Amino acid sequence: MRPLEWCLVLAFFPLVLLAFGPPAWRAYWRPLSVVPAFVALLQVALEGWRWQLVPLYLLAAVLPIIALVARDRQPARWLRRGAGVAVAGIVATSAFAAGYALPVITLPAPTGPYAVGVVDRELVDTARDRRLMATVWYPAAAPGEAAPLTHYPDQLMAGMANLTGLPGIVFQHLRYIDVAASEGAPILADGEPFPVLVFSHGMTGMRLQNASMLQDLASWGYVVLALDHTDAAAVTTFPDGETRFYDLTRFGLPADDAPSTATVETNVFPVWVADQQFAFDTLEEWQENDPLFAGTLDLDHLGAFGHSFGGATALEVCRVDARCQAAADLDGGIYGAIRREPTVRPTLIMSSAGSRDVPGAMAGWGNVLALAEGPARWLELPGSSHLSFTDMELLSPLLPPPGFDPRAGLAQVDHDLRVFFDTHVRGQADPGGYTLPGIKL
Repeated sequence: MRPLEWCLVLAFFPLVLLAFGPPAWRAYWRPLSVVPAFVALLQVALEGWRWQLVPLYLLAAVLPIIALVARDRQPARWLRRGAGVAVAGIVATSAFAAGYALPVITLPAPTGPYAVGVVDRELVDTARDRRLMATVWYPAAAPGEAAPLTHYPDQLMAGMANLTGLPGIVFQHLRYIDVAASEGAPILADGEPFPVLVFSHGMTGMRLQNASMLQDLASWGYVVLALDHTDAAAVTTFPDGETRFYDLTRFGLPADDAPSTATVETNVFPVWVADQQFAFDTLEEWQENDPLFAGTLDLDHLGAFGHSFGGATALEVCRVDARCQAAADLDGGIYGAIRREPTVRPTLIMSSAGSRDVPGAMAGWGNVLALAEGPARWLELPGSSHLSFTDMELLSPLLPPPGFDPRAGLAQVDHDLRVFFDTHVRGQADPGGYTLPGIKL
């Protein structure tokens, strides 16, 4: 919970104590009854309201009215205590919902030596009549004010509701999450261009799902372009206000049927591969004439990675596009020709413990390593699930697998991912060892 949310919860406790206290305490009820209302107004003004706290807001508004109209005679003891129990129950329930089940989280801080900048860009591929949104994370010249995770919280709520079937208001608190990056900050100019990485989310994911990982890579001197794959992302909002939700019918799939692996591989996968390659093309243009990035991108040191379907996309892009130096797949099942054709470029697979229950995925990764003609490594994140490679499990303690610490898991993934890219994209001779256990064929 945020500081003023805690203050709001604590403001009710004196009133609860008065309900169970001796008659002499009754004189303090009226003056103290306005304290929760004052704190509630302060909390809404400074931190922003949350639906989880609506019962507390209503209670804070009602208590001064009750105190004002109540008769001077002492109410019956059972009535006082009943009111105290009711107040305590509302406070405890709201505090649980706001502070435990759906907290406003702070993302893991970047661990590198550089400040981080962030900027959103629209990419327009006229040849394919396709619009994409990207967020670019990069080393900044100096730290600045933290940017919000999203500039379109209402659209994000609608997208999550469309995807999960839950009311959009459930995700209202996501608007209060900030990133450890300054929006539009000047890029660090230290005389050397920065290596570049391109990231793809998973099917129904979005480009902000790995914000902590991407800002961490930027803090270590990478420029990271994260794509939304329009119509396969949960939601994509463009600068002109157009919002597109997850809708595979735009890829030619039928509306009523759950898509098969074969139809997704035929209709969707090639579009994602082309999206990443168009990102490469765009980076080349930015290197030449972009007002922010011109002259700062080392495109001779370029890598790709992604989560789930985006990880499979990265492997295929790196197989077919010589501009890609190395690729990492975060728990993504294998699609495309890489199941049959060897890759000659360095490959990293990170799988979740839960994927051991998916024989097809395990066999696919094993086959990639068996065919690989370049350096290839397979690591596993112990105790994890598919979403453990994203920030999603940070959003509620109810989401991670039992006994799994999502922050510690992300720290391990971030470290080993950086070791891989430091070795095979940046070209460092000894960037340090991997921390996760390896899987051998």
